Amino acid sequence: MKKITLIGFGRIGKKYLKTSFKTKGIIINKIIKKKKTKLKRKNLSFLQDFKKTKKATDAFIIASPVESHFDYVKKIIKRKKPFIIEKPLVANIQELNQLYGLCRKYNKSIFVNHTDLYNPAFSSFLYELKSIGKYQKIDISFGKSQKTIFARSLHSLPSFEWLPHPIALAIKIAGLPKRISITKNKISVKKNYILQNCIIKLFCRKKIVNIKFSNSYLCPKRRVEIQGSNATLIYDGYKKNMLKRKNRGDSFKNIYYKKIEPLQNLLGAFCFSITGETNKNDLKFAYKVMKILFKIDGDMKKRLRINL
Repeated sequence: MKKITLIGFGRIGKKYLKTSFKTKGIIINKIIKKKKTKLKRKNLSFLQDFKKTKKATDAFIIASPVESHFDYVKKIIKRKKPFIIEKPLVANIQELNQLYGLCRKYNKSIFVNHTDLYNPAFSSFLYELKSIGKYQKIDISFGKSQKTIFARSLHSLPSFEWLPHPIALAIKIAGLPKRISITKNKISVKKNYILQNCIIKLFCRKKIVNIKFSNSYLCPKRRVEIQGSNATLIYDGYKKNMLKRKNRGDSFKNIYYKKIEPLQNLLGAFCFSITGETNKNDLKFAYKVMKILFKIDGDMKKRLRINL
């Protein structure tokens, strides 16, 4: 049984803890959080100091605010421990380049939580792509309700927090973009949060990926639709039946896939990696995602008429 220290206990941190109860081979036995908590659980301790995790920790999960990621990774690397890190990977391009240099030859497992990539439905989606014929249209829609997406400050855009997900999907489907175009970026500031609607085009070889992001949706969106010459495929991470296919002349039909919660799948893969002979490393892929994200984020802020 591998003992894991969880760094951060916000919404996603609580989700990691809950999911760990259903995952064999691991146990979260320590949680680092800045504020004291009254929550008490058997075999679980809450700490405020990273130094106190030196004993009885086999691996780490970094689920703290992005501004703290880089410092925690440096500390974990010194201890030569495997870790899972939440997206976005780091807060700025300087940290990204330093982090990549530090971890490039790191001989331990590094997992980055691009959730959809650990969803069996998306794995089946990628397999189905082989038979849809020539790509004609690729649309990715991603969004959250304004009630659940707040800017940490008026110096950050909601898209920075969430675009790593659709960017990761786009790279897996169409490869790296040669050119990026922002065709829409509407911003409005209300009290302590920012509402954003944007459309981004990624020009990848002979494929164009359209990404639509908004945090003003009444219902969350996590949808990919690809039209091919032979068939149309839909992956929707928030639907009960996440994967559908429509052949030419037919109606949409559900496609079977193994139903496993993506976070549980990630934790299971992480456990297998750190107990096995080989080490999985997501860093190279996450580096590509972040390079694109910083390019988009920088271009967006240059065009805004409001001061962020």
